[in-house]
Amino acid sequence: MAKKQKRSMPRSWADPKAAKRPVRVPSRALWLRAGAAGTLMVVAVVGTVLLISPNSSRAGADARIAREVSGLLAGIPQQGRTLGSPTAPVTLQVFADLEDDDSQRWVLTLLPAIIRESVRPGILKIEYLAYKTNTINSETFVKQQAAAIAAGAQDKLWDFVDTFYHEQGKEYTPYVTEHYIDNIASQVSGLNIAQWHHDRNGGGRAEQVVAEDQTARAEGIHVTPAYRLGRTGEPLKNFYGSEAITFPKQHHPTTFASAKDIANAINQIH
Repeated sequence: MAKKQKRSMPRSWADPKAAKRPVRVPSRALWLRAGAAGTLMVVAVVGTVLLISPNSSRAGADARIAREVSGLLAGIPQQGRTLGSPTAPVTLQVFADLEDDDSQRWVLTLLPAIIRESVRPGILKIEYLAYKTNTINSETFVKQQAAAIAAGAQDKLWDFVDTFYHEQGKEYTPYVTEHYIDNIASQVSGLNIAQWHHDRNGGGRAEQVVAEDQTARAEGIHVTPAYRLGRTGEPLKNFYGSEAITFPKQHHPTTFASAKDIANAINQIH
């Protein structure tokens, strides 16, 4: 916001004699002065907006995302990669790529209802696993997924993942940098950043990401998001959402599991 200019006291107020000595200013000069003052004011306002708006709007967007993520996950147990009660009778595994826009669509539009209807009541727990599909660079894929797993060491993996999808950049572009990953972590409420940095570089995080990706391929996973569902403690089976999209030259459809799909499957399991 432009700083208000301090108004000067009229000369006639400061010097009573000045009122008796009016000075006539030509109308053309008045217009020139007014125009110059207006131009300076516009420049000052625009300059202030350009300096303030990007940072303030970014901070506002980050705060909004933080509120949405906290509101979605507040009060739900997390342990490592798992969201939901440890005693939930049904387990859903989700294979996803943080840079995949279909995974983003599922997390941001369909997952909230699944959490509300099945996870919060303690019926379902969800496990997040990494599977590379749309991230171009393998090193970047391992780095960003390891960062999520490191957040999971503080039971904040789902906060990190959800925030990442809110902030996701343009697909197939190299937008994920160290600064980007650090910014995601900084938005996760309650995350100890120093400990998170330490955990990223230890504990076999990168190896875990590679192992998850290899497991997905061995189990016949071809797209993201992909799902496996079943009774907790028993072998899980591939699960597909009712909405499916097949892209050109893609042999396996991408499906989107809804809260209704999950509820129907749970009823069949019981």
